[in-house]
Amino acid sequence: MKSLREEELEKFIRDNKEKFDISEPESDHGQHFLKKLVKKFKEVINIVPYLVKVGLATILVFFLSFLIWRAYICPPLTRISLKYLKAEHDYRYQIHRNTQLTYNYINNSEEKAKFRFELQKFDDSYEVLKKQLIDNPSVDNIANMLKFYQEKLLTLEENIQDYTNKKSQSN
Repeated sequence: MKSLREEELEKFIRDNKEKFDISEPESDHGQHFLKKLVKKFKEVINIVPYLVKVGLATILVFFLSFLIWRAYICPPLTRISLKYLKAEHDYRYQIHRNTQLTYNYINNSEEKAKFRFELQKFDDSYEVLKKQLIDNPSVDNIANMLKFYQEKLLTLEENIQDYTNKKSQSN
């Protein structure tokens, strides 16, 4: 399908064909056409310096973002050990899961209050150990923190076992 302008142009050329045959193009027409073509090419090629600037700016922003993240945002314990960070993540996940399971098994409000008090003691101990670990990331402090996680997880698992036994006995 031809557009309206193409059809108009073809009609104009057909109507004025004899004028095109009589008249010769100007002598510098070819040079003028080439200059316009080269100018069009330069417009396309001149975008490269801008692309380079954008690329450099992107790299600079990424590098600065990484430095800011590393200095201010990233968890401070990642500087201690990535293995510790992974172990901490696993323990925290298991503790969270077991805490939720325990809450699901507790029916009595008195038992819930007792369990919340126990969790508060754990949280207080956790804050103290975490502060010690951040202040002094020694092997002993890392071991104390991991031991704390193990004890808390063991206590929660015992609670779950007790509540499941109580529930099965009551049924």
